[in-house]
Amino acid sequence: MIDIMDPTVLPASPARIEYVPRPLSLRGLRIGLVENTKKNSETVLRKVAETLAADHGMKVGVLVHKAQRAPLKDAQVAELKDKVDFVIVGVGD
Repeated sequence: MIDIMDPTVLPASPARIEYVPRPLSLRGLRIGLVENTKKNSETVLRKVAETLAADHGMKVGVLVHKAQRAPLKDAQVAELKDKVDFVIVGVGD
């Protein structure tokens, strides 16, 4: 059996999303970068991080490389955990 989603109809019970509270300041936050090995992905991520550092005093905590279309491995998540305040996942091309 195939499930077909109808975007014009609301789900019977919409899922509730719990958002993380926003920080009061960006100053000093540690950035995690997840690079997906696509062309220019790391370059774009590093430029974004460089801009955030210059404008808001942030710093890169960890850069992780992962294969395209692959989820992060547990070891990669562990690299990020407790070392960064948020993560930017990059795409390239």
